[in-house]
Amino acid sequence: MKLNYFLFVLLCTAVIFSRCKPTKYTPETLPDEYLRFGNGGGFTGIETTYTLLENGQVFKSVSRQSETQELATCKRKKVKQLFDRAESLNLTNVKFMYPGNIYQFMEIRDDGVSNRIAWGEKDNPVDDNIKLLHEELMQLIVEKH
Repeated sequence: MKLNYFLFVLLCTAVIFSRCKPTKYTPETLPDEYLRFGNGGGFTGIETTYTLLENGQVFKSVSRQSETQELATCKRKKVKQLFDRAESLNLTNVKFMYPGNIYQFMEIRDDGVSNRIAWGEKDNPVDDNIKLLHEELMQLIVEKH
């Protein structure tokens, strides 16, 4: 009798935890919230884009290549901090487009609304807090891959 009760509890626990599994996305089925960042320009004009999702998934795409690859997943706690910083900088409303020949960029998509900013022109430097967030995002990619 105790064995049956134990097995029942074990089965219920397994069912509950299987429901907690986070949604796994693909490049074709992205959620309404994400951070995109990267760099581009120069002689080749190639742009490298990273897409960070709130569940920790990261995708990498390179212009002139058709394939988007999924990179290693990042820790949710760190990802939440990065998304919170992006929101505190009000990136959905910042208007800044001064890419220059070699540039960095960030794009935020929140509740279906996206905004992209780009910088690289020496005469138009981006806000230091935005630059620091971009550097931290890029460092996250370097650490994971």
